[in-house]
Order: sequence, then C-alpha cells, then structure tokens
Amino acid sequence: MKKYILTETQREFLDKFLLEMKMRSYIFDWDDNILHMPTKIKMDKKEGDNWVPTEVSTEEFAQVRNDPNYRIRNNDPGEAFSNFREYQAFIDDVEEAIHQEMFAPSYEKFKEALIYANNFAINTARGHKSRAIKDGVKLFIYMVLNSKEKRDMLENLKKVNPKIKEPKKLIEWYVENMGEYYAVSSEEFMERFGLSGDAASNPEESKKLAIKHFVKKVFKNIGKLINSDYKTMSVGFSDDDLGNVKAVEKFIEKQLNKEFPDVHFVVYDTSERGNRKMVIKRD
Repeated sequence: MKKYILTETQREFLDKFLLEMKMRSYIFDWDDNILHMPTKIKMDKKEGDNWVPTEVSTEEFAQVRNDPNYRIRNNDPGEAFSNFREYQAFIDDVEEAIHQEMFAPSYEKFKEALIYANNFAINTARGHKSRAIKDGVKLFIYMVLNSKEKRDMLENLKKVNPKIKEPKKLIEWYVENMGEYYAVSSEEFMERFGLSGDAASNPEESKKLAIKHFVKKVFKNIGKLINSDYKTMSVGFSDDDLGNVKAVEKFIEKQLNKEFPDVHFVVYDTSERGNRKMVIKRD
C-alpha cells in the first residue's frame, strides 16, 4: 500500500476539491437519533382487563407503539404527546440532554453537517412549531461545537454567503435558510401540507411527504450545479424507528429514485442504538 504525506495546504485543497465534487444534504430525525431527549410520552399499558397509565421514553415508544398491550393515553394523541408541543419544554430538554451527554447515533453526523454548512432537515414526529426546533438547533451549535469547530463552520458558511460578516448573524442565516423543520405532528405542519388531524397518527406517511419536499427544495436550489461543478448530489436520511426506516427505504426505491435520478440516496438505520448504512441505488 502506497502512502502519501500531504502538506496542510495540499490537504485543505483536497478536502475542498472532494466537497465541491459532491453536494451533501441530510435529513435527521431528532429523538434518539441526534439526542436521547428526556421527554416522556403518556401511554396506557394493559394489565389484565384494565388500562393503567404509564409514561415511556421516545426510545421505548419506538418499540411498543405497535404493541397491542400499549396504547396512547385514552387513545388521544393530544393528551399523549402534550409534552411534545410546548416551546420551552423542547428547549429545556435539549439543554438537559446536552448537559447530560445523552448523545444518540447520528449526533456526530449532525455535527459534521453543521460544520460543513450542509443543507439539512429535521424530520420529527414532535408537535412543536418550527421556531422551537430552529432554536434547539442554534442551542446545539453554541453548546456542542468547540471553538475550532465553530471557526470551521463559519469559514464554510462564508463560502456560501460571503455578504454576512458578523458570526452570530451568519449562523442565524444558516439555520433559517439552509435548514428545514418538519414537526409532522404539529398543527403548523398539517396546515402547511393541507393534512387532516388524523395524519398525526401516521408519522411514516408524513415523514415521507417531508422528505420529498426537502429533496425538491434542495434539488431546485442547487440542481443546476450538478451539470457543472458538482458531479453528484447525495441526500442522507437517518431515523431510529425501524418502521420509519423501512417505509423510507421503499419510498426511495419506488418513487424518489425515479423522480430524482441525479440524487444519491443513503439511509442510516439507528434503531437499537446502531448505525446501519444503506445505499439505495437505481435499477
């Protein structure tokens, strides 16, 4: 095996060249994928002939939501997910999860996406307004990234938008303009996509709708570059819920690969705290 020693300048040039050859975008589920949030879901558990109130973590919910011995509290999504709608509850939980280092499998990949100023989307079953998710991402940037990582992020952002000089304003611009926020159980999401209230009980379908919207947006914004400097464009999707992962795999295979033949799709299955990577190729 041959080995080559590169100078710092040569390494930086190679990194820049490789990034310019491939435009990367990412779609992240939040809970148990980026952070293990302390938020609880209210459910009932069957004990004999009775339903007994209980609370489960989002990680536990992914395992029991199709278990006939569990149901959401009184079959009422509003009651069951009441902890997942308030602005301050989300911000407090993000802060606590970071302080407690409750990092999930896609935590490092999310950091990488931010540092390289990639387009990204948060695609979550939560019911918060997008403002809460945006502010949670900003909190993540300021609390998690170290000084060097922040400098690298700002340098990459300056290449995207050289007009903004002030670091805080540049980060604000990035979060607002290069991120998309889909809280698929929220009234905001329902109104945005013209869905009825019962759509909240089917997160797989809502998440697929969000994925297609994000891919269309990114493809529209940078699609013209694919025929010039960019040789490929990739979109990665990561989720800890195996049901969502399988639904998205089929969605990509049967629909998105046909609609976006220039896009390279990668799915990360982070269920059971793993990180299985699947590249979905066109026939």
